[in-house]
Amino acid sequence: MAHLAYFDESGDAGLVNSPTQYFVLACVLVPEADWLASLDALVALRAGLRTKYAIRTRPEIKSTDIRRGRGPLLGLRLSPATRMRLFRGLMIYQARKLPSLRAFAVAIRKASCAARGREPRETAWQFALQRVDRFCRSANSRALLFPDEGHGPFIKRLTRRFRRFQNIPGAFGGNLSIPLRRVLEDPNDRESHDSYFIQLADWNAYAAHRSKYVAPVPGVPDDIWDGLAGYRLLDVNAVRGGPPGIVCWP
Repeated sequence: MAHLAYFDESGDAGLVNSPTQYFVLACVLVPEADWLASLDALVALRAGLRTKYAIRTRPEIKSTDIRRGRGPLLGLRLSPATRMRLFRGLMIYQARKLPSLRAFAVAIRKASCAARGREPRETAWQFALQRVDRFCRSANSRALLFPDEGHGPFIKRLTRRFRRFQNIPGAFGGNLSIPLRRVLEDPNDRESHDSYFIQLADWNAYAAHRSKYVAPVPGVPDDIWDGLAGYRLLDVNAVRGGPPGIVCWP
């Protein structure tokens, strides 16, 4: 058995003149046996959005487009309240129509991370890869990685390094040597406009970022992340605790 792990980010990883305090990385885990049925459900979702909101089926819908009424929403005259209902509906749809998938996010407070001598982006990816590896060990599965385009070389270096050597602080002190063993091959970049699953990760990353658990902003309901309900992978912070399905650090 294998899982396909799709990733996208919200916020930037920079520390100078950055508009965001957090860098957020979201992952959607798709069982390979359910991949085609899940794709069919996403195709049906886009057909429903065309019927209900007149949103064309082919263009990518970015989370920031929903907030600002841009991209394929431009010219549709959807009110901010309507766009937020649309966003909430995308979360609920995942929970109801994609029950075998799992989602989680990692939220890194950049300044605090840097103060501890760590780079925010690498830290987020390391934490995410650890969770994917642990999930696959529990599920007796393997994972193939599909990040948004442009991140492949960076993630390839990380995965190759962590397959050989990775020390993880133990929950009760000390360090544990737990190299990645369940992540197969190098990452396979996907352009987000060509992958409905990357678009799921984009929506989820933004929903986690602007949730009450991380960094809410005016105009975006802070409980949209909660629409994912049982779709969220709660085990990602089972030991240390935290928001449901979100690893917040430091």
